[in-house]
Amino acid sequence: MFTRTVTVRLHHTDAYGIIFFANQFKLCHDVFQDWLEEQGLPLPVTRTAVEALAVVIRAESDYAAPIQLGDRLTIAYGVEKIGSTSFVNAFTLTNQAGVLVGKVRTVHVMTDPVTSAKRPLPPAWRTALTGSLVPGL
Repeated sequence: MFTRTVTVRLHHTDAYGIIFFANQFKLCHDVFQDWLEEQGLPLPVTRTAVEALAVVIRAESDYAAPIQLGDRLTIAYGVEKIGSTSFVNAFTLTNQAGVLVGKVRTVHVMTDPVTSAKRPLPPAWRTALTGSLVPGL
């Protein structure tokens, strides 16, 4: 399981000091980007710099407890499912007291960077994703 710990900052919150809902996705996407870099699969600067793009086609976010300014969140990342052209990322967010505060799932489809057509997962991606497979996360 790949994890990162972040502190909820003022720019993450709304007027009541509670995390703005879209920022839960942003925090998880940052963790995914860190994981990609660690796997040797950094996001490209331009579309044409890679053989395939992982495009988010579905995103779900569940909230289990309030996330407030100053909270220290541990975000755990794993791959829930791998298909021939797609994969499902799963994240759990736990606060400094060990309380589960949220879950995020994103479904990605591999696409051709020129035509945007679906394409099979590249071997390097399949290997990295398989190494992080945690069914039922």
